[in-house]
Amino acid sequence: MLSLLATCVFLAAGEPAAAPAPEAPRIFANEGGLAVVLGYELSEVSFVALHCTAMERYTQQVLAIPPIPGVVNGVPQAKGRLEIVDLPGKPDVSVQVQSGQVVVSLRLADAAVAAQRAAEAAARTWVGRVAFAAGQPVAASEPWVAQALASETRALLRPALVDYWYREGRLVAPARVADILQGKAPEREAFLFWRALRHDVGLSGEQTRVLIAAAQGRDTRKVLAGLAKSEEDWWLVARANLLLTRSPVSLGMRESAEALAEATRFVFDLGAGDVVLTGPQAVRQRDAAGVQKAMEARLLALRREILRQNPVYHNAWRTLGAWLERFPKSSPEELDAIWADFQKEWGEAEALRKEIQGVLAEPTLK
Repeated sequence: MLSLLATCVFLAAGEPAAAPAPEAPRIFANEGGLAVVLGYELSEVSFVALHCTAMERYTQQVLAIPPIPGVVNGVPQAKGRLEIVDLPGKPDVSVQVQSGQVVVSLRLADAAVAAQRAAEAAARTWVGRVAFAAGQPVAASEPWVAQALASETRALLRPALVDYWYREGRLVAPARVADILQGKAPEREAFLFWRALRHDVGLSGEQTRVLIAAAQGRDTRKVLAGLAKSEEDWWLVARANLLLTRSPVSLGMRESAEALAEATRFVFDLGAGDVVLTGPQAVRQRDAAGVQKAMEARLLALRREILRQNPVYHNAWRTLGAWLERFPKSSPEELDAIWADFQKEWGEAEALRKEIQGVLAEPTLK
């Protein structure tokens, strides 16, 4: 039997209160000209919407492609719908059509890949809408188109990537055209391919026609066939021209080291054929024909290039500049002292470069 106290407590408690229903998660939205971006985290929605805006800016301002019209052949065109959602069993970025609307699902994952995936989602939204407006399946476009546009979108938001891809492109072998067209090459190669193709097709209107045709599934190889007999030969030449005609804004450590070595290679004909002189040897020959003019030209080149040099080599470049400035009139002893300082700073820069490269090459600890 219940005690009197227990009975009173039981009667006072009454029936247990029902647990409150869990609140439905809040969905944030950001509507732009390209798509409505939806997600559960405001920061993620804003981040992806920024890439969509950059994609619009690139197509409309850089390529001069007008916005996708609201009505095509009498059929209303809904804006794209870009959903930030983690769907099990689906790719990180997927595209489909639902109720006449291009819908892109995006899994952002961690910060290391978020920018690349956001740019890819924005590019595939634009490509999918262009294909859909032409009555084509959203997956009809050639894979390189979205990859190239995603790279251009990232480059617009992070201009340093352009120099990075150009610098990287000079160090590695070109990808095959077939791999680029199928989207199997690194994003750098798709980026360089589109820039080379834009340059060679010429007029802005022709660039637009090529891009839209590829987005709608037409074969880019027909365009390449009009540029050269061999698409691979065209690509090798066009890629090399692209990389060689654009000077990077700033140089990497290796490039600064190579440029410094070239700047201090003094080759003169002193009457018995070309000889290579060290700095102090060149000072002793400064009255020889052509030596003064050659050093003046070297100084002008250094003044143009010094701001692009890597900070690791800045002191060495600056001291070399001081040596070249004083080369015509300072005493050999003074010039030799400056040259010794330059050699010391060059050696320190080389040691620092090796140390940095060693740290970067070490596997990260988990």
